[in-house]
Amino acid sequence: MEEKYLKDFVIALIVIFCILFVIKDMNLHSKVKVVPEESKYSKMALGDELLRKIQNIESSINDRKSFTFTVTKDPLEQNLIVKTIKDLQMQWREEVENMVRLESTIVPESGNKKVVISYKGETKIYEIGDKFAKGLITDIRQGEISYKTNGVIKIMNIEKLPEKPAVIQKSTKNKKTELDYNW
Repeated sequence: MEEKYLKDFVIALIVIFCILFVIKDMNLHSKVKVVPEESKYSKMALGDELLRKIQNIESSINDRKSFTFTVTKDPLEQNLIVKTIKDLQMQWREEVENMVRLESTIVPESGNKKVVISYKGETKIYEIGDKFAKGLITDIRQGEISYKTNGVIKIMNIEKLPEKPAVIQKSTKNKKTELDYNW
C-alpha cells in the first residue's frame, strides 16, 4: 500500500511543479511586456568610437549602392596602361559629350532670348524658364546665362570645345571619318 501513496505523491509533486512553472512563465511574460522599446542603457551599449565606425561603414555601403561602375574594357586585357590612339579619341569624345557646354546665346533687341546648350552629344535650344541638365534658366545675357540649381543662382559662360590631345590631332589630319567633329 505504501507504493500507492508514493505514486500519488510523485504525481501531486509533478502537478504542483507544472503549476509553479506556468505561474513563473506568466510572471516573466508580463515583465517582458513592460520593457520599453528604447532602453535607458542603449547609450552605454556602444562607445562613441564604435558608433562612429558603424556609421562610417553604413555611409560607405550606401555610397557603394548608388555608385555606377563604368568599366568598358576587359579587366584581363594586358595592355590597359598603354592607350591606343583610338582609346584616346574615344576618351576625348566621351569627355566632350558629357560636358554641359554653353555653345551660344541669341539676344535679339526684340523677341525671345535663346541659348544653345550641348549635353550628352545633343545640342538643344532653350529659353528663359526652361529646364536643362544643371537646372532652370533664369536669365540670358550676351555670352552667358544664369540658372538656378538647388536654390542657388549660378552663371555659365560660353565654352569652346576642349583641345584634342596632340597625338590625336596628328593622326586625324590625314584621315577624315564620319565621327570627327566639325572644327
